[in-house]
Formats: sequence, C-alpha cells, structure tokens
Amino acid sequence: MTIDITIRQMMADDIDRIAHAFTKLGKERAQYKRYFNEQERGDRLVLVALYREEIVGYATVVWYSGYEPFLQEGTPEIVDLNVITEHQRRGIGTALIHTAEHIAVQHSMTIIGISVEQSPIYAKANRLYLKLGYIPDGRGITQHDNELHLIKKL
Repeated sequence: MTIDITIRQMMADDIDRIAHAFTKLGKERAQYKRYFNEQERGDRLVLVALYREEIVGYATVVWYSGYEPFLQEGTPEIVDLNVITEHQRRGIGTALIHTAEHIAVQHSMTIIGISVEQSPIYAKANRLYLKLGYIPDGRGITQHDNELHLIKKL
C-alpha cells in the first residue's frame, strides 16, 4: 500500500522534529544537528519524508562515502535510511531512495551505493534494496561492520 507523502530537503527546524520521531531507535538530536551542518557544507543531503506534515522517514546521501571503495570511485552513498515502524511497507523507503537517485543523477552521477548490515533486524532493507535494482559491489561483507555494500547504475 502506497500513501501520499511529501519528500523534501531537511530544514533547520526539522532537527528537533526528527529527533523526537526517532527517539525509539536510540537516535539523538546531536546526530541530526550534525547531518544538517553537513548538508549546509554540501557534504551530505538529508531527505525528509512527511505524511500529513508528520515526519515519518528520512534518508541521507553522502557525496564522499566512508566506505573506501565508494570513496575512491566517487560513488555517492545513501546512508541511514529510516522509516517509522508503523509507516513501513507503504512505499516511503522506496520513495526516499528514488528521490536520492534522482538527485544523484542531477549531480551527474551514474552510480549510487547503499549499504546494509547483515542481520535479521535489517532483513526488510536487504529485500527492498535488491527489489529496487541494487546489486552487491562484489567485495563481500565488511568484517568491521558486517555490512554488504550494493550499487545501482542510474
């Protein structure tokens, strides 16, 4: 089931709203303040998903990935994609990813990456990314964070 949502770039007054919406995940306001500051510097893009003016999800795109192969290849990476549990399976994560991809294309990118921890907690994300056309980058799961890194040609 898809719902009518709006996706836009994060604004300063979203910091507290996002922190409040995602406190159940153990996320803290400082993280979102940092994300906003990085967005202001041009290092990160933060996309916010709203349903009836309520923040229900977000995703970020880092232009300089912390994953060395993506960094060396100039591949931007979708990082920290989250949708509030009660709003999952409604197309919000897909919409955030498609918006991130569209913006990457506008920045003349031809490939985008995404990473996901290999654990039962992230099983839904693993399925979603494959469904959306992401494929493993061929380097396997990183030992230090147990993540599989995927890419998609845009």
